Amino acid sequence: MKQLRAIVIQTMRSAVRSRVFHVLFLFILLAVALLPLVVSGDGTARAQAQITLTYSLGVVVALISTTTLWLGCSQLPREVEDYTIHMVTTKPCPRWIIWVGKWLGVFIMNAAILVVSFLIILSLVHFGLSRKRFDEQQMVRLREEVLVGRRGFEPDRPNYMQDAREEYARKKDAGELEEGHDPDTTLGSILQHMKTRTTGLEAGHTKTWRFQNVNVPKGTENLYLRYRHYLDSTSQSAQKVTLGFWEIHNPNAKGNQAATRIEQRVLTGNYHEVKIPASHISEDGVLEVGYFNPLPEVAKEGKTGEDRGHSVIFQWADGPLVLARVSGFTTNYARAMVLALLQVAFLSALGCAVGAAFSTPVAAFVAIAYLVIGLSVQAAVSAPLQDDFGRYTYKGVADRAAHYLARTVGKVVVSVDDFDATSDLARGRLVEYSRVAWTTLNLIVIRGGLIALFGVWVLTRRELGTVIRR
Repeated sequence: MKQLRAIVIQTMRSAVRSRVFHVLFLFILLAVALLPLVVSGDGTARAQAQITLTYSLGVVVALISTTTLWLGCSQLPREVEDYTIHMVTTKPCPRWIIWVGKWLGVFIMNAAILVVSFLIILSLVHFGLSRKRFDEQQMVRLREEVLVGRRGFEPDRPNYMQDAREEYARKKDAGELEEGHDPDTTLGSILQHMKTRTTGLEAGHTKTWRFQNVNVPKGTENLYLRYRHYLDSTSQSAQKVTLGFWEIHNPNAKGNQAATRIEQRVLTGNYHEVKIPASHISEDGVLEVGYFNPLPEVAKEGKTGEDRGHSVIFQWADGPLVLARVSGFTTNYARAMVLALLQVAFLSALGCAVGAAFSTPVAAFVAIAYLVIGLSVQAAVSAPLQDDFGRYTYKGVADRAAHYLARTVGKVVVSVDDFDATSDLARGRLVEYSRVAWTTLNLIVIRGGLIALFGVWVLTRRELGTVIRR
C-alpha cells in the first residue's frame, strides 16, 4: 500500500534526525567494533569466545533495545505535538495504517542495525580467535563446546515423594513409628534422607543414571557427558583431584564388552566433560551411564595429593547431562539473532502503543515500568519458600495475596529475558526451533498482538485536536 510505505519511510527519516538516536547509534558502533577486540578471558580460546559473545551481544542488544523503545515512545507524540499528524489524518488514511506504519518504520530500521551488528560481531569473534593463534587442542575444545549447537538430555529423576510415602506407609504398618508422631514432620525426614542417600556415592560403589528419548542426528559418533561432583562435601575448600570411572552401558554387546569404561582423574567441584560413544544408545533411545567410585586399595601407588577413598556427591542440579551436537554454530547463532529480532519487534509495538496514548516522557515512563514489572515478576513468583513437598509457605495473608498477584501478572506481562539466548549461545547450547516458535506465537502474536491492538484502539479514539503545544 502506498499509504503504508510512505508512513514507514517518513518514520525512518524522522528517527534518523533524532539526536538521541545519534548518541545511541554511536554507542552501538563502539560496542560492535571495540568490545570483541578488547575483552579477554583466562587466556584460553573457549573463554575468549564465551566472553566476547556474552559481552558484545549483550551490550549491543541492550543498546538497540533502548533505541527501539525510545523511538517507539517518541515518534507519535512528537508528530501529535507538532501537528504534523493532522495532515495525514485529514486524508483518506485510516489511523490503524498510521500506527502500523510507525511500528514497521521503527522495527525495520532497528532490525537492520541489529542484523548488521550480529554479522560484524560474528566476523570479529573469528578474527579475534585467529589473531591470537591458539593451539589445536584449545581450538578442538572450542569447536566441541562453544562453537556448536548442542541439545541437552537430562536423566530420569527418582519420584522422591512417592518413594517417601511408600516408605512412610511401610514403617507405619510395621509399627516402627512412635505414637502421636507428626505425619508431615516424619514424612519430611524420610524424604530428606532419601535425597541425601541418592546424591552420595560411597567408595567401592557405582551410581547409575538412565537417559530416555536420546534422539540424535544420524551419523553422530560422539556424545558429551557434562558433570560436576564433589568429594565428601560441597565445600570448595574440601575438593581434591580424584579418580573415578564412567561406565557407559552398551546394549549391543555382552560379557566384558557390555560397558565402555572411561577413566577420569579430575579436580572435583568443577564442571567437566567426557566424550562417550553415541553407538551405545539403544534402539528405543535409552542411554545408561554409571560412575564407579573406586576403593583406596585399587588406587595406583606413587600418586600424591589424591584421596580416592572418600564418598563422592552428585547433586541433581550439576548433572550428569548428556549433550549431543545438533547444528553448527552459524545456524545456532542465526536462531539467537531471530530471537533478538523478535525482541525488537515487541519493543517497537510496546513503544508505539504507549506513544499513541501519552506524551513522550510519560510514554517512556510507562514502557520502562512495564519492562521492570516483567523482569521482576519471575523473582516474585519464586520468592516464597517451598517445603519438602513442593508446597509454598506463606508468612501471612499479604504474602499469599502478593504471590498470587505475581503469578497472575506473569501470565500477561512479557519479560525481555524470555527473548535472550546469549547465555545459551556462549555455552554451545542449542537454541531450539520450538523455542523460536513458542516465542513467536505466545510473546509476539498473542501478548504483543494485544498490545498492538491497544495502541491502534487508543490512536483511533484519541482526540488529536485537544493537544496543545506548549
